[in-house]
Amino acid sequence: MSQDPVDEALRRHLPSLPRPRSLPKRMELVYDGMGDRLAMRHHLDRYDELSGGPPARGLDDEVLRRMASYLLSLAEGRWRRLAKSIPALWKRGGREHRKLAGMLLANLPEEALGDQRWTVFSTLLQDDVGLAPIVDAAEEIRRATGDGPSEAWLLAMAAQAPLWHRYAAVIVMTGPPEDVGPAVHDMVASVDAPSRMFERLRERWLERHVDAGAA
Repeated sequence: MSQDPVDEALRRHLPSLPRPRSLPKRMELVYDGMGDRLAMRHHLDRYDELSGGPPARGLDDEVLRRMASYLLSLAEGRWRRLAKSIPALWKRGGREHRKLAGMLLANLPEEALGDQRWTVFSTLLQDDVGLAPIVDAAEEIRRATGDGPSEAWLLAMAAQAPLWHRYAAVIVMTGPPEDVGPAVHDMVASVDAPSRMFERLRERWLERHVDAGAA
């Protein structure tokens, strides 16, 4: 019986938890060991050239979640070491690395992160990486924790700089419109749209916000 390719690639290239700076390159070996998945082009449509980093392999979210789960199991009792790998994965860039970083950020114990989960996420957002990586990571955090950042946190983030205003709006739009008040609604409505994709996301969210207010 042939071995599961995900398990085989993980055990071959990650027999133990590597140093934080080494994890991105180790994961690229794991991705390559999965073979060519680029036929799954629909998973890559949301990623544009701003994502940067190594080329996308087309691995679906379920495979990446299995990889994240494996890393979490390797890190048992050494959560802080794995937490230090998150900035390395994000900085290296690329679809799989940033998705994996979001999954780890969402599922590591918060005490290992050294700060509140959303605050740690915000420290990753120093450059323009496009829309999709922010959406993916924010959705992972919401999925794992069942919660979003406070309105005060979002408004403070938006006030820092135009880029962070946009990121704060994206984080808001990954959550239910009924969870926010007028100030956050206005913050989302006022941000300059950098792309048609962003504008479509905002239009849908604002429509849902109106519907939620009328209910």
